[in-house]
Amino acid sequence: MEDQQYPPPPHLSPRAVALWHEYVPEKARSAGRLALVQTALESLDRADAARAEVEAAGMTTTTKSTGAVHVHPLIKVEREGRQMFAKLWGELGFHWTNGVDRR
Repeated sequence: MEDQQYPPPPHLSPRAVALWHEYVPEKARSAGRLALVQTALESLDRADAARAEVEAAGMTTTTKSTGAVHVHPLIKVEREGRQMFAKLWGELGFHWTNGVDRR
């Protein structure tokens, strides 16, 4: 199957597009699997965007009225995005090998 048959959605980040090209041509040919891959990669992008915001703003926020310090609310968005990505990636049977043979 040719890669061009299933182009990545245009809104995905370069990182997500690279993963799309690596996994979709051989391992995600059905409409259902394509939808799961897209949702997983969107979740990863959302987590990465939240991480970038936290990096810029800091791990905590301070309320203006009371001065109370709280964990930045985007940390929850990042965590949930990464959890969703990991869950869907695992359900799709995609595994990271990093060149290590895991038998």
